[in-house]
Amino acid sequence: MKTRMALFLAVCLLLSLLSGCGTNGDPKESSVYAGMETESNPFNYEGPSEILGSISHKGNWTEREEGKPLEYSGGEIAVPYCAKGDGTGKDVGFLLFVEGIPQPYKLNGEGEYGYMHPFSLKEDNVEEQFTFNFVPVTGKAGDTLTFTVANIFNAGFEPDMVSSSNFGLYGSALSTINFIHFSADPKTGHQEAPPLKALSDVTVTNELMTARFVEEKLGPQVGMTTGDGKTREDKLDESVFMFDTYDGEPELNDLDITGKDSLHVAVDLCGIPGLTYEVTFFADHVPLSDGEQSVWEVTLEKGKVARVEADLSPDGLEGVTTFYAAACIRDSADVNARSWGLIKTDSLPIWSQDKLDAGGPQDSGNKTESGTPADSVAEIPEVMDETVRSLWYGTGDTVLVRKPDTLCLVDIMTGEVLAEGPVPDLKNVTYHPVDEGFCAVGETAESGEATVLMQADSGKTDTICVFLDSTLSETDRFSLSALAGEDKHIMCTAISADGCYAAFSVMNDGIYLYSRDTDEVTLLRDLTGGHRAENSGITMATGLWFSGDSSKLIFSDNAHFGSVGLDGRNFVCAGFDGFDPQGAVGYAGGKMFFNENFFTASGAMAVADVDGLSSVIYKHSAREGSGDLYASRDGGYFATAAFDGGLTVRIYGTEDDSLRLEYTITDENEDVFNAAPGILILDDLKLCLVKLGGFSDVPARVELLSFE
Repeated sequence: MKTRMALFLAVCLLLSLLSGCGTNGDPKESSVYAGMETESNPFNYEGPSEILGSISHKGNWTEREEGKPLEYSGGEIAVPYCAKGDGTGKDVGFLLFVEGIPQPYKLNGEGEYGYMHPFSLKEDNVEEQFTFNFVPVTGKAGDTLTFTVANIFNAGFEPDMVSSSNFGLYGSALSTINFIHFSADPKTGHQEAPPLKALSDVTVTNELMTARFVEEKLGPQVGMTTGDGKTREDKLDESVFMFDTYDGEPELNDLDITGKDSLHVAVDLCGIPGLTYEVTFFADHVPLSDGEQSVWEVTLEKGKVARVEADLSPDGLEGVTTFYAAACIRDSADVNARSWGLIKTDSLPIWSQDKLDAGGPQDSGNKTESGTPADSVAEIPEVMDETVRSLWYGTGDTVLVRKPDTLCLVDIMTGEVLAEGPVPDLKNVTYHPVDEGFCAVGETAESGEATVLMQADSGKTDTICVFLDSTLSETDRFSLSALAGEDKHIMCTAISADGCYAAFSVMNDGIYLYSRDTDEVTLLRDLTGGHRAENSGITMATGLWFSGDSSKLIFSDNAHFGSVGLDGRNFVCAGFDGFDPQGAVGYAGGKMFFNENFFTASGAMAVADVDGLSSVIYKHSAREGSGDLYASRDGGYFATAAFDGGLTVRIYGTEDDSLRLEYTITDENEDVFNAAPGILILDDLKLCLVKLGGFSDVPARVELLSFE
């Protein structure tokens, strides 16, 4: 529910790169702060810019002779490293490159090879040590090759296109450059973590810089002259610039590929003559290939622009995908050029509305065992046919069915359609049952063009609440964005069961309550930087719900949970011990459900008792735990879903983690499994609805399962 935030850390990052990169094994560290200015009306914040967090990292080899490269003598090398950070900067993830080529590795010698292993540092500003273990992807005895380590700021963050729709300050890269000397030949061609084949028709060109390129791309960044009197040509001799386009256009927010067969991606580089880069495209931090290679070499020439372009197939992507390109320097003999050792495009989410309608981000695809069939399968209401887009909880025995242009309220026991109405004209909609009707919360977007790269918002998003009565006819609508003030980034919303209140969280600002009766907005909790300690470290709420009796507001920030009264009093908050959450997936019956960080999934999930500020951790198989998690309507049950040729759904009792149903759904049309399912569980009826397909040209399929 927010547009791309201004990247105010650009200058800080540049200065850090110029002065702080480790070279030749020098243990100097790279560091950066990520800050964001806040402005509001009436949410105006007069203090300093809010700091999201900081991160610094370096090689941990102070006992080794200064300036001496790392030594590779065969087998798997263990590279000691360390990092420290605070705030969001404690969520770290590293990419490694040898001679500009992405390098898969193990973290601390454990687990499987991968190109990134995000994890969280334990304490604020306390240096934590770890190792990168890998077999180099290139090199031979006698070589001394560049070894680049790049941190991606808050690498585990991924927009869900509902509570968040872009990366904002996240995804910025900060790198160090070191060297590895080879006294033995490595066993190259390491394929334990192969690139993902998703590219075709890749081309590399190096053409004369045109006046149009200078005006449209280089001009906004450099201008005719700089403050020190240097010309644009001077800047090109001492800096490197990188630009990305998608189907021929720049994009600062997100990439909607709904209905597209392919997306044409292109990266332009220009600047310091003679520098050679290896360019790689990444999806979810995994390199992309055309089936033959995953890196493309370019050498910068004076007066020319190097371009790498390709067609990206959406078939190789699943759910909401993090996409970016990185250019890593190949030979870092020039000390002055090391400041430009790794440059990266902004991270962008690639998504399809059809897949979001199908139930959210894609299942991880990790394997799980086939289950036993359900004891019985209930009859499916006729209206739940192949045109279903999504299913939503109603009240009592009802379910709201969204079709392409129609909403239907269905009685599950009889199959009767109780009401029918048009789909509200909103994007990324969620439906909340209220007072014998629903409130649809979504957004309308008005696109615009940024005139300065990495400085101005590219568009405005208006978050709208539309109230529907029992006949699904619209009775009222209002703009939460208007209540929040101009250019505010609304993170999430909640609607009370009686429809009298709407709550919303504003990024780096606070939690607010709007009363429809009095038309007043109240600040329930100030989450700006100066109040961090009294808020238990919380700087923003990423999930909001009203309690069952609407007497208080329930919140989470992915890693914490708590509540606050509707008068702003009685704020309480708690976190987890020994559990790394990805975030809350739902709240019902006084319980909040958290799935595990999917990068480090061990099969755990958490059920938090918000009133008691306590939690229990349930441990299943690691493969099951890395899939999706769903909460029942009343909180008495939860479900997991994992894919292995079919979709295995497991339903558990919340109180004791008892397995109530294990059922595997198969289909000859495997395309129905290309997006995560939509799952609803009706506690009193002990029925589970599973929706597959229903996106692009893939017909929907609904299963209705019963359990004990």
